[in-house]
Amino acid sequence: MKSMIALCMILASAAVAADVSGKWTGTFKVNGGDHNVPQLFILQQQGKKLTGSGGPNEGEQYPIENGTNDGGRVRFQLTTGEWKFAYDLKQTGEDGLEGDLKLENVNDSRTAAVSLRRLK
Repeated sequence: MKSMIALCMILASAAVAADVSGKWTGTFKVNGGDHNVPQLFILQQQGKKLTGSGGPNEGEQYPIENGTNDGGRVRFQLTTGEWKFAYDLKQTGEDGLEGDLKLENVNDSRTAAVSLRRLK
């Protein structure tokens, strides 16, 4: 019985760890902030490696750095001028990514909650 439960858990985690290639849209909200900030990502995944770009819209995109998708845990960074954005997301089904964002520059550090959905 325990081995059957373990097998089901392994299969479920493998199903969630789907390829995240495609366009993703959503928002982040800085902790303590009063509004959502739009996000648009164009992701390409090969194996565990994640590349592409992201930003507030199609006209303002920045290259993804250090991108990985390891078992449904999606991590990457973007640098926009003086700000560095570090995303730590988890897949929620095939079409959802949710998690945390750390924003840093020389004088400031903030955290935010992120929610993204794949565009079809």
